[in-house]
Amino acid sequence: MVYGYTLRIAYIDLSSKRVKIKGIELTTVKLFLGGKGFLYYYGFKHIAPSADPLNPHENKLIVSAGGLASHAPGASKIGFLAKSPLTGILCDTYAGQVFASKLRLAGLDALVITGRSADPVYLYIENGRVEFREASHLWGSSTWDTWQAIRKETRLGASVAAIGPAGENLVRYANIMVDGFRAAGRCGLGAVMGSMKLKAIAVWGNKVPARADMDEWRRVYREVYERMRSDEPTRAWARYGTNDGVSVCARLSMCPGKHWQKLWLPEDEAKKLSGEAIVDARGVGRETYKEYAGILWGWGCPIKCSKLAKPRKKGLEHIVVKPEYENLAMLGLNPYVLDADEVLFTEWLINSLGLDSISFGEVVGWFMELYERGLIKKEELSGLSVEPRFGSSEAVREIARLIAYRKGIGAVLAEGVEKAARILGRGEDEAVHVKGLEAAAWDPRGRRGFAVSYATADAGASHLRGWPRPHEPPSKGPARGMVKSLIEDRDWKAVLDSLGLCTFVPYQRSEVERIYRAVTGLEMSAEEMMLVGWRTEALARIHAALAGRVPEHDTIPKRWMEPIAEGPLKGVKAALDWEDFQDALREFYRQRGYDLETGIPTRETLERLGLEWAVAEAEKAIEEARKRLGLQ
Repeated sequence: MVYGYTLRIAYIDLSSKRVKIKGIELTTVKLFLGGKGFLYYYGFKHIAPSADPLNPHENKLIVSAGGLASHAPGASKIGFLAKSPLTGILCDTYAGQVFASKLRLAGLDALVITGRSADPVYLYIENGRVEFREASHLWGSSTWDTWQAIRKETRLGASVAAIGPAGENLVRYANIMVDGFRAAGRCGLGAVMGSMKLKAIAVWGNKVPARADMDEWRRVYREVYERMRSDEPTRAWARYGTNDGVSVCARLSMCPGKHWQKLWLPEDEAKKLSGEAIVDARGVGRETYKEYAGILWGWGCPIKCSKLAKPRKKGLEHIVVKPEYENLAMLGLNPYVLDADEVLFTEWLINSLGLDSISFGEVVGWFMELYERGLIKKEELSGLSVEPRFGSSEAVREIARLIAYRKGIGAVLAEGVEKAARILGRGEDEAVHVKGLEAAAWDPRGRRGFAVSYATADAGASHLRGWPRPHEPPSKGPARGMVKSLIEDRDWKAVLDSLGLCTFVPYQRSEVERIYRAVTGLEMSAEEMMLVGWRTEALARIHAALAGRVPEHDTIPKRWMEPIAEGPLKGVKAALDWEDFQDALREFYRQRGYDLETGIPTRETLERLGLEWAVAEAEKAIEEARKRLGLQ
């Protein structure tokens, strides 16, 4: 017997308005843990590699709580997965706060949603019951207004994952906003919900699953919570979280400034978007925090790095959750808007429209670069009243609205940089993405080996799929030397995503072992848990190969092989040269036990991982990839 889980998954068909509740097998729990593990297991099982991402009868939206949701400090992450409209491969994305725990307290570990409702709907899940509720009155509403309205229609304590106009209009990088503040941003899964006419999912419950050893659970919970609260580095982190990341990227020459052309920033420029400029100068009072205390911080979070801020400029005074580094970098540094008030207001707009700030920021920066270089002409700026030049916050926001409603030039930019470049017939060499996913805001030219992480990440250019260590400039040696460390970090992050633990809550591996054993009754070492990362990656690569994206697109943008223009790392590239990058890529394949020519898991590797049932698909993927590559 296993405790802590509900061992129930709901299969929801929006076309027929039918729900089937099925059990989750113990073997699935042991191999995949929950969260990310469940997402890729059920995604591999239920979504064909050939599926059209925007055909809701072929694609599925899978939602999963982490294995420790409702049980551990900082177990706040809810995961979503579908075949991405942006990349054409399986993609998982996460949001914090309390949705995951409330889904489990409502009696479910996961959802598999398919089909298309004739009219807009939202799902309301309460204590094992799934309701289809009419949402025509919410269609067209912002994510914030939708959240507020659904809480009034259900319960004020309900947690709500909603899409905005961007998702309704099938923008390929539309996000899913959870409780108004937190974004499951990557890969356009908001567009998948839009294709289903699914405006939102709301959950509430009060039934805590039984825990295996209550005394040990209380003991380890208290120990972990108090250790983190008293830890000096953790307390320092609590002040800003990733909000001070611009200062870090500036120091490391990893910023995406002026569309990845200005990696190093002088201190006076970095300070304009620093933690001091946001949290200290634009923070709000205690009364405002009281209003949102129940949802602002993740479940049992000991750090509470989420803060609220308010722009000071007249006309921009909207309450926003403090922007994390990715927001500041992609909405501020990439289009080179260094005014904190303007960036905060843009963040509010982006979240309200339901756009992924990372992908949107790359699209805008790319478009501005093309315009300033004369590759986009004025007569092509349909719908824009201002020129899209670096530093123009007005242009950024006009473009956002055009994209969200697919008007004028926004209809092209709504496709993402990979597809937009092909439509325009320009800008492919300048587009910064991997497998169609616009890059997160850490330039790999500032960290040796990081380019290999981007190139091989299951979702595309995600910064949360393995950081190599220690930090060394690429000029100090071959990138292949960093492969082992990036794999170790990738697998640990997969454990956190599978258990639903926030990446920034500093768990020790022994603590994860103890609390998981106390909750579930399962004896599992951290090393055994870390195999979940290898398993999910293996399934993702097989699926992506059958979709024609692996290994051909295991590469990086040309921009990252241009030398850094200024600063302490002037002249450095993401790898010594392209051969150095390819050598590191082959080393990654070798260490993972993948076929060295195609980067697809071998029979031996799948058997080692307990994935014998995926061998036939893997062998088919290898054969098809070899044909595409002209190897047979």
